[in-house]
Amino acid sequence: MLAEIVLTSPNQEVTRLVEKMRKELNINLTILEASFTDAVEQVKAVLAENPDRIRVIASGGATLELMREEFPSLNLVSIHPAEYDLVLALDQAKRFGGNVGLLLADSEAIPIIENLSSALRLKVRIYTYHNWQDIEVQVEKAKKDGYQVLLGVGEKISSLVHTKGLQYIQVSAGENTLRSALQRAKDIIEAQIRETLIAKHIDTISVYAHEGIIMVNEDKIVTVFNPVAAKLFGLQEGDVVGRSLYDLSYCRCMFEIFAGLEKRLGFVHRVLNGTVIVNKIPIIDQQVPKGTLVTLREVPKNQEDVKLKKEPPAKGLLAKYCFKDIIHVNPKMSAVIAKAKKYATTDCTVLIRGESGTGKELLAQSMHNENAARRKGPFVAVNCACLDDSLFKSELFGYTEGSFTGASKGGKAGLFEMANNGTLFLDEIGKMKLEQQGNLLRVLQEKEVRRIGSDRIIPVDVRVIAASNENLEELIRENRFREDLYFRLNVLKLDLPPLRERREDIPKQALFFVKKFSEKYGKSINSLPAFILKKLSTMEWHGNSRQLEHFLERCVVLADNEADIHNVIMELLDEEFQESPSDYEEGENLPDGQISVCISTLAEMNSEIVRRVRAKAKVSNSELALKLGISRPTLTKMLNYK
Repeated sequence: MLAEIVLTSPNQEVTRLVEKMRKELNINLTILEASFTDAVEQVKAVLAENPDRIRVIASGGATLELMREEFPSLNLVSIHPAEYDLVLALDQAKRFGGNVGLLLADSEAIPIIENLSSALRLKVRIYTYHNWQDIEVQVEKAKKDGYQVLLGVGEKISSLVHTKGLQYIQVSAGENTLRSALQRAKDIIEAQIRETLIAKHIDTISVYAHEGIIMVNEDKIVTVFNPVAAKLFGLQEGDVVGRSLYDLSYCRCMFEIFAGLEKRLGFVHRVLNGTVIVNKIPIIDQQVPKGTLVTLREVPKNQEDVKLKKEPPAKGLLAKYCFKDIIHVNPKMSAVIAKAKKYATTDCTVLIRGESGTGKELLAQSMHNENAARRKGPFVAVNCACLDDSLFKSELFGYTEGSFTGASKGGKAGLFEMANNGTLFLDEIGKMKLEQQGNLLRVLQEKEVRRIGSDRIIPVDVRVIAASNENLEELIRENRFREDLYFRLNVLKLDLPPLRERREDIPKQALFFVKKFSEKYGKSINSLPAFILKKLSTMEWHGNSRQLEHFLERCVVLADNEADIHNVIMELLDEEFQESPSDYEEGENLPDGQISVCISTLAEMNSEIVRRVRAKAKVSNSELALKLGISRPTLTKMLNYK
């Protein structure tokens, strides 16, 4: 038999139905035919005899709320009459006339009552209550309002209503409603028994395991901390179990291991008494996080992996930029940055797509510096297009001394080792050869490398951010990029808009670049005329921000002073763009709701307006005519004008 369920019954009919279900559901059940404070007192009496006797209380209405206040640590199951039960009671009330009063403790049922009363053509006045004193007041009020028939739950209310000379119809939970409530109570107890059994198994395993085991629940409370973990962290089990991770913030290495909610396997971490390989696995039940399990395997002192502890990144492997360094006002760019900030807190791989010069590495560095667990680690940037095919493996995995002709003395760490505990940024990932892609995929999957010439496996903890200015889906169709690698990289995706789609950013960027290079070259150029900023905004910067930056550096170098800068810019613009009008000037990339036409005859301009609106709106001719407020024949005439 299961641990006990207590059900409070408002009347004899409910008691009879529940008694019938007791054997059917195989439950250890106590029925208390009482309500309100009487029911609370009876539950207290049961608990006084045996505090562990009750596991679940099934109750309804105001009695349920009293139970919730009085016994906050006990599981509660609500019993509310179903719609069918309400229909039966309302239909019975209809025989006494069209107006009835309803005593109701559950305000959530009001919309249901209103719908049912409307369907049954009854006028129902609802009187809500929270306790017995409220009921006495509401019954008196209903009588003064002229209601002769009242509906309610429980025989205790029945006695009160009858003393006032009113008719009373009892709303009672039906058999299906009661069975459902008892089944929920049974499920709760069975789940508790399973959890207790699992906890005992885990305790047994953790005591005898050779690896460190730590488990926290959904509230970050430590529930398991085995002897091996205690030794590695230099702590006592009794000082940790039952405490929140936030209370253990003085143990920084443990706090760092549990940072984030994502699954992480095989990452290396330094603890008080050694270096460990960590597996962190979230515990999910029906898509709801229930906690986190961490296992720790100590790395022997004589192994090479010991070198992979957290050390300051080598010179030149630091990320210089943060999100505040990304100059923008454009809403699209703001949305990308907001998304990137959320991605930054995870260790998932990120794929950044964008044209050349849009700031992919700037975004990658910003994400690295936003990640609390990695910002102090190295940021290693690699241009995949520049990786020599013959030396690719040695660059990626590293090599030992004497492994091949020309190998450096002492060997060399590969890119993944260099980026350990930090971020590896793979730019122009689409340029990587297919064989190289296979090697990269293996490291991403296994999270370990083996240097050329060595038989030792080195686990690595690296967050990978890849970038491409090519259409990788198209490369997959052309068999130039591995689909499995694409899906491995494309866990989180960011699309950087080109500068032509955020022209409002150009003036702000232009002023920043001019001031930057003015300071670099010792000049006093701190502003640009408004017409110059407007002119720069209309040009088609195919190289995006990088082209704009290099162009303005050239201008600052050639300008003698601030008064001369606009002349230099206008002159160099002619060279840069050879007087070719941009798509923007032709109206192709104006903001939504705007078009541009060349000045000519009125008929020609009308025809041009119609054609441009159709191209921009992408609607049918009928919809276009309606949008422009003209007839379909007039529209056709304008479109065909030559």
